[in-house]
Parts: sequence; structure tokens; C-alpha cells
Amino acid sequence: MKRYPQLLILSLLLLSNLNAATIELEEVTVEAANRTTQNLRDTTESISIITAEDIKESRVTNLNDALNQLGNLTMGTKSGPGQTSSFLVRGMDSRNTLVLIDGMRYNDPTGLSGAQYSHIVLSDIERIEIVKGAQSGIWGADASAGVINIVTKGAQEGLHLQANAEAGSFDSKLGSLQASYKTDIFDIILGISRSVTDGYSTAEPNQGTVEYGNRGDDLGYEDDGYTNNTYNVKLGLSITDKDRVQASFRRISTYTEFDGSTYNLTSNAYESVDAQNYESGFYGITPYFEKIDNRFYSAQYSHKEHDNDLSLQYNYSSFKRLVSGYEGNIQEVSLQDRINYLEESFLRIGGSYQRFEHEENYGESFDKDYNDKAIFLTNYNKVLFFDMLGETVFTQSLRFDDYSAFENKTTGKLGLKQFVYDDIYLSSNYGTAYNVPSLYQLYAPGFPDFFNPGAIIPVGNESLSPEDTKTFDITLGNDELTLTYFYNKINNMIEYDFVLGYQNVPGTSRIKGLELGYKDDFFDVLTLNLNYTYLDAKNADRQRLPSRPKHQIDGNIFYYITEDLNIGLNGQYIGERYDNEDEKGAQTGCYTVFNAVLNYTFSQNVSFYVKADNLGDKYYQLRDGYATSQRAYYAGLTAKF
Repeated sequence: MKRYPQLLILSLLLLSNLNAATIELEEVTVEAANRTTQNLRDTTESISIITAEDIKESRVTNLNDALNQLGNLTMGTKSGPGQTSSFLVRGMDSRNTLVLIDGMRYNDPTGLSGAQYSHIVLSDIERIEIVKGAQSGIWGADASAGVINIVTKGAQEGLHLQANAEAGSFDSKLGSLQASYKTDIFDIILGISRSVTDGYSTAEPNQGTVEYGNRGDDLGYEDDGYTNNTYNVKLGLSITDKDRVQASFRRISTYTEFDGSTYNLTSNAYESVDAQNYESGFYGITPYFEKIDNRFYSAQYSHKEHDNDLSLQYNYSSFKRLVSGYEGNIQEVSLQDRINYLEESFLRIGGSYQRFEHEENYGESFDKDYNDKAIFLTNYNKVLFFDMLGETVFTQSLRFDDYSAFENKTTGKLGLKQFVYDDIYLSSNYGTAYNVPSLYQLYAPGFPDFFNPGAIIPVGNESLSPEDTKTFDITLGNDELTLTYFYNKINNMIEYDFVLGYQNVPGTSRIKGLELGYKDDFFDVLTLNLNYTYLDAKNADRQRLPSRPKHQIDGNIFYYITEDLNIGLNGQYIGERYDNEDEKGAQTGCYTVFNAVLNYTFSQNVSFYVKADNLGDKYYQLRDGYATSQRAYYAGLTAKF
């Protein structure tokens, strides 16, 4: 029987419009769109916001689950707690999305897939902003698909404490404690969280084997555990009514067990291998466990007046993989000023210096780096041209980057939003962007070819050039319903070649598609959020790109039984997709997964919840040979004072 997810979601939207009650939406602000705080309504970009309330009601505990269940993004890879994961924003690779925590870069300069999503816990997160489309004109490199900006909570007046404890399947335990104190002059937040799980085997049988369809636990595979300790400190001092200094520190310390892979010459593909088969604990030179110690420091001075908002910020991001011996860091100094020259217009101007370093590779001194000096400019206007129409929003951004290792780059962004009637609007954005090669892709030494003794498999390539991207989108929508068409072009895409190492692939890859979103409340007892994405992603040879479903549906529904009790259901349908280009390799799509949660509030200060992931116990793989969770149950208690 064929499935028709598109017709299903359209039918639900039509039915819901017949019964929807009119609601008044709260004002939502966003920072990542133009690198300054704005009302979401006043931005031209396609932006999704995951609020602290969304996180609380859904009881997601890490960035992986938040983006997958609430962000309507496609998860490219993941196979267990703490494992390497990736997300595709409008069909573009994970490394094309810049991830920020309070403005600090979270993309690992020694890695290959951008940010380490699975290690970010949500105990102190205020909101997650997902900005789609090229943003290099604002943020520089590595933002060609978009930006995920994570904003942490600020202190509230007085002394406050919040604690959370959770336990569940796979002998999982999670606990967090956040304390804050604020006066008119001084504020501070201190937090700690710890999660421990025995996990499950990240390796499972590949498609085509007789054991396919059996979970690793049933086959006697060993479990792959995970531990995460996260510490955060954030403090501020108001020197005057206009001047403020603040600083923050975050440390993410993890231990992750994982399984390996081996290259099958017959099938011309990687196959997963359970780590228990390797008594030495290593696949050649690669360990089957990893310890990570990432640290993030930030200091900022700001001066605010009616006509301008000046800020000077220093960020330092440090990434250490202690077992495999990778170490890198990013340093950034930025100065910017927002000048309000009309009531609804401003000019944002600034400059920055960034230094990217790869200090250690496989435990040996590496000492590779490059730097970037940039200047940037954004002009924003909101005007009323015609009485018969609504307001017009127009933004223009331009950025110039001077790299020590590449040619200079000039990127920009144009955005236009026209309200045509009440809250109905038409908006469009065009942007140019680029992704620079990582230091690993540029300089990493080759390694021995185990199938050909004496030969070396090349890795780094100092001749690599940045990828160039152009994106366009147009949206028709209002506060409840949006329809977006997007079109992306990527030139000189960086890919790995087993003979030559990393190479720029000649030609242009094209990714286009449609996004349909609906969100509304019904009679103050029901909330519904539905999203459908159609994706057409082709490489320069017009072959379909791997790991990208043509059709995807995401949905969340919450029913408020009483003021103190609510239940929620999250569902995701992934259409047909393949592990390799040109619809080859394993087909890992065509499945639906549901998650459920129940929240009960005992009092103003204490609440309880239970949740079930993979409610239907669906067997599926995001990538051939790598496991996903069976049905799992969790229960938790939250207290705040």
C-alpha cells in the first residue's frame, strides 16, 4: 500500500483552519538573523524558534533530540547516545551550518562535520534559533546553509534554584542543578548537569545479511555507554545604566564508547563492526572510545544608548579529543555598533579577527593555523509605503573577509518582506556564502593502507579552495501557515577521494524544495505544529545526493487535559533515501517514528513527567549498519524555588 504523506498533511491543515480559534501570539525575539536583537516578525529570513517552554513540555534533554523532534530538521547520521551526528538544513551538509552558543563558535576546526550536536545539554537553554539560508554576509564562513544560535538563560531578580532528575531505559540517569542570583547591579548563574547511560550497541547488521532486522542486544553485541558532565557559569555587572560587562564559561566533558567500521571491497562500502571483536581496543590507530573536553570562554563589554548599541566581545572555543589526540581552538575578537538613525531603521557596522588552530593530530604536535580579518555592514529599514498595504522590511548585508590561507571573500545578503494584509506577508531572501576547508582537510597527513602494505592513503590537500554557495527563498505566509520555496547552488564542493585525498569537485550541485508549515492553538486546550518538506538534491552530475529524503513530515500535538496535566505526541515520517549517490547503497527511509510525553504539575514549584521514545518500537537505521534506539521509557522530576 502506497503512502501519501503530502495529502495527509494538507488535509489536516484544511480541517484545522475550519476549527481554529483566534489567538494572540507573544512577542518573540531573535538575535542570529542580523547579529542584533529583533522582533521575529520584523525579520525577512525563514526562522524557527525552539523556546525554553517547548523544551520543557517535550522533555528533550540534548540538542540532537531538540533539532530532530522540534526543529523539523533532517538527521543525517546518529547511532546512539553521544555518537557523532549531523543535521541537514535544506539538504545541505552539516558542516555548512554554523552553530553558536551565545555567539561563540561551536564548529570543531579539527573535525569534518561541523558541530558536535550530541554533547550539548539543554538544562540552561533559553531558546534555539534556526536561521535558514546563506548567512555568510552576517557571520562569515561555515554559514552557507544557515545558523543555529543557542541562547542561554539569564538570571532573574532574586535568588532562584532549579533541579531536574531523570531515569529510564538503558540504565540512564540524568541530573542537573541551576542556581541564579540577580540584583540591579550584579547577576550570576551557576549550573552543572550529569548524564550517564549504558546505551546500546551502535553497530547492527547491514542490509542484505541474514541477521538484518535484529537489534544488537538480541545478537549479543556489547553496549556503548556514554557520560556527559557539563558546567556553566555566566555573570554580569552593570557599571552604569548604559554600560555593562559580562563573562561566561562552559565546559563539556564526555566519555563515549562506539563501534567501528571496515571497508568492504566487494560491496564498495563501509560496514559497521561491533567493538567487542577488537580486544586491543583499537581499529588500527582509531580507538573504540573517546574522551572529549571542550571549553568555551567569553567576555563582553556593551554600551547602550537610545541611538546606538556598542559591543566589544572576545570568544575562545577549545576542542580536545583526548584519546585520539585531536586538539584545536578558535579565538575571536569582534567590535560592532548598531546605530539607530530612524525610528524603524538601523545601521550595524563592525569588524572581527579570528584565528583557527589545529594544535595536535593523533597525539602529535600539528601546529597548523590560519586567520581571518573581516569587516561587515548591515542596513535595516522598516517603512510604510502604502496605506492599503502593511509594512515593508528591507535588509542589506555585506561582509569582506581577508584570509591568510585563501583568497579574499566578499559575501552579502538581501532580504525583503512585505505585509500585504493584516499578518499575511510575502518575503524573499538572496545570499552568497562560502565554507572554508577545515585544517584537517587541508593539512592532515596520510595513513597506512592496511589492504596494500607500504602504501599511504592521502588525506589533506593544501590546494583546497572554499566552497561557494548561493541561496534563494521566497515565502508566503502568516502567523499560522507558511509556504516556502528554496533553491541552493554549491560550487567546488569538498569531498573525500580514496586515491587523491580531499578534493574540490568541479561543477555545481543544486538543491531545491518546498517547505510547508502550520502552527496554531485550538480553544486553549490543543496545540498543533505540522511541517512538510519536499527536497530535490542533485550533485554536479545530476545524481541524487545521499542521506536526503525527498519527503519528510514532522508533527507535534499537545492536549491540555487540565491546567496541571497535558500529554504530547511527536511524530516524524522519513521518505525514501539512500546511503550513496544516485540512489545507490542501502535504502534507509520509508519509516515513521512516534514519541510521547505526559507532564503533571504537582504545585507551582514541582512537576513530574514520563516519556516514551520510539513508541511503536520501530526498527530503522539512519545509516546502514548503525543502530537506533528501541522503545525506551524515562521518568523525571523538576523542582524550582
